[in-house]
Amino acid sequence: MTSPANIYILGASGFGGGELLRLLSGHPGNAGIRVVSRHHAGSPIHKVHPHLRGLVDGRFEAEPDWRWLADSQRPVVFSALGHGELASQFAGLEKQWADAGLTDRMLLVDLSSDFRLDHPGRYAGAYGRPHPSPDLLGTFTYGLTEWKREQVKTAKRIANPGCFATAVQLALLPIAATPGLGLLAVSGVTGSSGSGSLPGEGTHHPTRAHDFRAYKPLEHQHEAEVEVMLVAHGAQRHRLAFVPHSAPMVRGIFATVQFEWPEHGGAVVTQSLTEKYRRYYEGSKFVRIVEGTPRVAAVTGSNFCDISVATKGRSVAVMAALDNLVKGMAGQAVQNFNVALGFPEDTGLRQAACYP
Repeated sequence: MTSPANIYILGASGFGGGELLRLLSGHPGNAGIRVVSRHHAGSPIHKVHPHLRGLVDGRFEAEPDWRWLADSQRPVVFSALGHGELASQFAGLEKQWADAGLTDRMLLVDLSSDFRLDHPGRYAGAYGRPHPSPDLLGTFTYGLTEWKREQVKTAKRIANPGCFATAVQLALLPIAATPGLGLLAVSGVTGSSGSGSLPGEGTHHPTRAHDFRAYKPLEHQHEAEVEVMLVAHGAQRHRLAFVPHSAPMVRGIFATVQFEWPEHGGAVVTQSLTEKYRRYYEGSKFVRIVEGTPRVAAVTGSNFCDISVATKGRSVAVMAALDNLVKGMAGQAVQNFNVALGFPEDTGLRQAACYP
């Protein structure tokens, strides 16, 4: 039987931290959870995450007690810090981990964008700034679980993919190696929770509730993650064009990928392409191939990603829906935790969506 782990969550006051607490609170691999938030230090967890009242006890800590973690046979850290924060603090944290005897024993799962890319130039191109710790790029395993499962099994540092990147990659990778794909036009829609828990112009309810708009058209940072994985899985001579949209909903990602099937392939039959996807995801716990269109409402609150395929002649549309805070964030992090520590992959993640 796989022994449970002591767990620290850094940056636990945000939406990602709240989802980690929700998912891990009843997880059999949880021997104890402690949470860090300097802003909310001393406050009961339920004051920030009211839905966890009576389910998760404890208070936020200002600083982690690494000695407590070191006493565990299986020490685990989930970092839900804001983008750039873990990378900026990493040198100091590494010293603390070394002093506590954690360096070679600890599993680290990072939910931010800090270590998803493996090259400083690629990071700077995607995020418009140099990486705070460029020597660490390439030292994390990219945690798209369905496509990196074997690597995750032996990983000690895991970079959780972005929410849009997860949906687009799950939709595209089964056909990535098809010669001559050409333009891959991606339209993505997300809810307001994808922008984090702090209010801003794009997330403030009065300005967003009845609006629909594009943002970062053709220059969203998740393109870089998708490009790396496409090339790694055989894509050649393709062009990725991604336009994300902000929708009047709280949770959810809906991505549509459109492309022309190469001329040498002849007309595409929806059923045969759907079967191709079924074969690729056969045995995957959380990717469901559905008929018609996926629905955000059918995955909200769950770790599932629903995918469907539509064709007309050589025109193909692949659609994917997931919850950006679960499969696109905390749920996939727990999925990677399960794989890395030897738990069944769906442990603690078999919740149905909240429907309607």
